[in-house]
Amino acid sequence: MPENISVDPQTAATQIIPLLDELSPSMCMAKWLWSSIHLTTGLTNSCFLPPLHKIDAKEIKNNPSALHNTKEKKEQRAMMLKGEKPAGCASCWKVEEQGKQLSDRAYRSSEPWAQAGWNDVLNKGAFGDIDPTYLEVNFNHACNLACSYCSPHLSSKWAEDIEKNGPYPTKVPHNSIEYFKQIGHYPIPNKDHNPYVEAFWNWWPTLYPKLKHFRMTGGEPLLDKNTFRVLDYVVNNDRPDLDMSITTNACVPEKNWNRFVDTVSFITEYKKLNSFRMFVSVDGYGDQAEYMRHGLNFDTLLNNVRNYLARTDGGLVTFIITLNMLSMPSVKRLMQEILELQKIYNVKKTRRDDAGKLISYGYHRVFVDTPILYHPEWQSLKLLPKQLHYLGDECLEFMKANKDGLRDTRWTGFKEHQINRFSRALDYMKQGFDTEEKQQDAEENFVRFFQAHDQRRNTDFCKIFPELKGSFIEWKTKYNV
Repeated sequence: MPENISVDPQTAATQIIPLLDELSPSMCMAKWLWSSIHLTTGLTNSCFLPPLHKIDAKEIKNNPSALHNTKEKKEQRAMMLKGEKPAGCASCWKVEEQGKQLSDRAYRSSEPWAQAGWNDVLNKGAFGDIDPTYLEVNFNHACNLACSYCSPHLSSKWAEDIEKNGPYPTKVPHNSIEYFKQIGHYPIPNKDHNPYVEAFWNWWPTLYPKLKHFRMTGGEPLLDKNTFRVLDYVVNNDRPDLDMSITTNACVPEKNWNRFVDTVSFITEYKKLNSFRMFVSVDGYGDQAEYMRHGLNFDTLLNNVRNYLARTDGGLVTFIITLNMLSMPSVKRLMQEILELQKIYNVKKTRRDDAGKLISYGYHRVFVDTPILYHPEWQSLKLLPKQLHYLGDECLEFMKANKDGLRDTRWTGFKEHQINRFSRALDYMKQGFDTEEKQQDAEENFVRFFQAHDQRRNTDFCKIFPELKGSFIEWKTKYNV
């Protein structure tokens, strides 16, 4: 097990690379210790970047850990131990070939859950079954929102749209339910028996004591009974070394929200877990956020976040801002709101040491993460017109001007790795598309998609995004859509 790894993500990732290289130049702990399992479809991967692949429904009847330990993952583990590079991890290999920055392989392998399982990985090798220390699951695709970049296999609201109106009329029809069925990505209906959910609960009593981080996603997990079954399990089974989290739109029916906060309040008050974190998905501010995540009430989201922070004992919040071109006009305003929440809810305390000297200390409760949206390409950062790139630059300067300085800033502001992550997104944005054909396809599909979006959902793109109105009209005329 690695020792003396820094708690700072940037430093820890730098320190872990030589340790990984001692094992293999392509070694990544996520392939063993991270698992993302889509119980709705029977698909899995390790880390967000590799493509999903199918779980063997027969194998999990006798070995529920095969939800994670699939044949494909074991083959890829063997490749990594030999220094070979699995094709599904290409995004990391590309970053490393450029030599400018650390890949996700470094960041993932340096995180505490990965360090905790290091020796277990070495003992199990490529083909032994191993319990992940980081597990993410979604139980259901039920969702009350239809976000612009989402799909019917991940949101029941999206499915309703497609079932009623058909796929969106992009150059290649978008979000066809038949397509997702053909590739095996469409969810098992809620009324049908789901062998993957059954296997999960068979595995859970064995798995739960070994986890270091457990995350529930969706759909919208606060609409699913299994989410509350997990929380109730925690109430009766303390795990003071486990970090648990949930990804939510924070805009669910009031009874669901109150049940959630009531339970988490109990869990945090009585220290049932090491920590509980709520990841809140929101990609802009105000009516622009509501447009991107159709069905969202932005004021309700903010009020619910405040309610959670006020009622839980140290409950954490991370705003997940999936950066896309529609985020840019209002992302700085959202960052300003996040900073205000930090000023209110981040912990700021003082105490006296043995000599009577007053010492200030504290910690963050409100965080931010800014992953990049890669698909669909017509909502990519790369499509944002160059004359609007300044919007991202202004937000970056705001973050730098409000950098977390610990005691000097009373434990508010943005951490170095958060600023760097946002900066990398802007670098990606400014690269643009690598061919004129991709640029033109994205422009035409942008108009085709959002024109249909407005017709189906009674919205008005040009009214909500005046900054992009000129580009919308230009592209509409250019392609005669």
